[in-house]
Formats: sequence, structure tokens, C-alpha cells
Amino acid sequence: MYDFNPNFGLLDSFTPSANSLAEQALNLKGTACRWINQTSGDVIDVSISRPGPKALASAKSQAQSGSTVSGLGDSAYFSVQGNFGTIQVFKGDFWITATSAFFSSASDANPIISVAVAAAK
Repeated sequence: MYDFNPNFGLLDSFTPSANSLAEQALNLKGTACRWINQTSGDVIDVSISRPGPKALASAKSQAQSGSTVSGLGDSAYFSVQGNFGTIQVFKGDFWITATSAFFSSASDANPIISVAVAAAK
């Protein structure tokens, strides 16, 4: 994260927004973390889960409404809703996501999501 922006700090704990991808990951027994910009208060939420075949297919189907992103995992999609950009990557049986106001394009999210994807083993 320091390479992305040294002004971000990891929150020790947080409660994801209702129906957010981070909340969905936690409900699937995955992991979610939130990083906060120490100046602006803007956040980056990152999550990873192994949801099982049916839930994974459902997540992938919903993610496909976004733009296809190449070079990440087996498939990846980027979308913007409101002021927040979201990238969702599917690698094997993993579902990895990152959402933030800092992501106006998939390339903005790439420094963070690529590290998370590489860690999915």
C-alpha cells in the first residue's frame, strides 16, 4: 500500500457497508480490509473469498456487467457506480475485489489488486 500511496493506513477493524462486496466476502467466510487515507478520509476496501461453485458463478455473472479487464486472474471486470470504482477478479476458486473513490479506471486499481491476486493461493 505504501507504494500506492504512503498516506494510507490500515484500519484495525471495520464494519463493511450493507450489501457491499466486502460484506459479501465476510459472509462467505472470506477476509476484508479497509485502508483509509489519513488526509482525506477516503477508503479502499479489499476482499478475498472462496465462495463455492454456485456463489462464485453468481458473483461472476453479476461482475460481468462491468468492463472486461485483461491480465488479472482467469477473468476480471471493472465498473463505476456513483463515485466508486470496483474491480472484481476471479482466479481459480477465489473472488478478489477492491473498491474505492480512488479508482476511476481499472489501471488505477491495478497496483493494489495485482498484489492481492498474486497472494491468492
